[in-house]
Amino acid sequence: MSVYQFMLGRELPCTVGEILEVRPQPLTGQEHDQLLRAVKGGRAYADQLYRLGLSHLSRQELGLAQRRLSEAVKLKPGYLPARLALAAVCDQLAQHSQAADQIEAALSLPTRSGKGYASRYAMFCAAAFSLERLGTAGAAAFRYQQALAESPTDLFAHHRLAAIYLAHNQLDQAIELHRAILDAEPQQTQVRTSLAHLLQLQGKHGEAVWEYQKALCLEPDNWDIQMELAGQFERMGDTDAAIAQLRALTQKHPQFPDLHLRLANLHSNTGDDQAASAEFGEALRVHPDYLDGHIDLARHELRMGRHDAAVIHFHRALIINNQNVEAYAGMAVALRRLGKADQADEMLASAARIAGNSDVLMAQLGELELQATSPAVAAAPDRQQSIRRQIDWYQAALAQHPDWTDVRMRYGMVLKLAGQNADAARQFELVTQESPAWVEAWVRLALSRRDAGNAAGAIDALNSALQIRPECAELHYRLGLIYCSEMEFELALERLSCAAAMNGQAADFSRQFWAILQGLQLAGREVAGKGREVAGKRKTAA
Repeated sequence: MSVYQFMLGRELPCTVGEILEVRPQPLTGQEHDQLLRAVKGGRAYADQLYRLGLSHLSRQELGLAQRRLSEAVKLKPGYLPARLALAAVCDQLAQHSQAADQIEAALSLPTRSGKGYASRYAMFCAAAFSLERLGTAGAAAFRYQQALAESPTDLFAHHRLAAIYLAHNQLDQAIELHRAILDAEPQQTQVRTSLAHLLQLQGKHGEAVWEYQKALCLEPDNWDIQMELAGQFERMGDTDAAIAQLRALTQKHPQFPDLHLRLANLHSNTGDDQAASAEFGEALRVHPDYLDGHIDLARHELRMGRHDAAVIHFHRALIINNQNVEAYAGMAVALRRLGKADQADEMLASAARIAGNSDVLMAQLGELELQATSPAVAAAPDRQQSIRRQIDWYQAALAQHPDWTDVRMRYGMVLKLAGQNADAARQFELVTQESPAWVEAWVRLALSRRDAGNAAGAIDALNSALQIRPECAELHYRLGLIYCSEMEFELALERLSCAAAMNGQAADFSRQFWAILQGLQLAGREVAGKGREVAGKRKTAA
């Protein structure tokens, strides 16, 4: 789904413990019992209570962990590791106010370094994250700004502050944060496309075009003579020589994902699963959003009989391709507003062409999922047969569950593949009515209108695609935060389902939530010190 949702969910799911690097420390049964006896006998010191608390944490005994760590802090108020561990436990218990209080107390203590002592940057981030979870976005933003005034070691504060500004429609501040992120990580295509959208919303169409162009040019390079030599070996059938050549090149240029991908595909073709998987992994480590890398890895997983793993990578490829479609569509709008109608039409044509790739990927996913849910169903003999039976399945599902918007979207994409363009357009239109923040649906509707000769209607749909709807953005932002806690997430689903039942509604909130979370593309937190140090340690003003 939209790059906006990627930005809203960036760095999630996450916990205070991960930010502060609080780790459970399991003890042997004998050691745990010895400390427990010392506590019960009133002979325990603060450090023993701390160790026992972390042992309880490793056993997921959160209540006992909280009790022992609270006792450690009470016995020794200046014991920083115990306070941070207690904050991490409170976060897991969804006690966000108490977590924030412990971190605030830790920030008031003298700064120390070493094992168990988080940096002030990390503590400000953890305090801000607790305040985000508590629902006090303004206070959280202030703490993130304080974090940025320190010496940031990663982009956590930048990403979460950008999410707050997007969720609350503060576009000037959001643009500033996007630029700061791109200063440090210029290859972040989703961030760059989101920045281009925001510039359009402010009427800066020329700047937007430049950002779209940069986003669409961030593809891996092919490497000249030696790459061509490896290709010649492969075409001649000398696979061993080609593998040797590419292995030498990957050792010399480990930062180029295309080299790893070519080597992975050669290993895959020879049936060397271990070597292929290692090279695919390297290609995606260097360039996590490498479209061809995810597609080729998915195909390799299918060859190896690992269908679940293949689905994951086909789905990731689908999302990346859709974001490329979004960038082309956004550029088309910007060019049209600059009076460059011919170039705008070329961009729309490009968007339509690569949108077809998403349709194919969706059909591939649908076929795999049908086989998984109905093991007795044999693989379709050809693509047309597969498409026909997917259409039948989607029609049956929607007849029974008309509120399954994600299924309706997939149905429209498969209809498009089948050449039923008018029916596909109708499905996309229904999706935009049911889920007005679903950018992909607006873009697909625009492309369908363009194919039908309705140029004005296409532009109207694209304009709708670029809008930020604050009510939806804030909801998705909050949902991403709730998802960080399994306890809170399940409780929210239960309450909504009960409320729906009381009101006589049959809405499947669980399915709707998972569809939104899929769009948020919760990216997880990358550990600091692995290539993510902020260039220039730029400070961002409020």
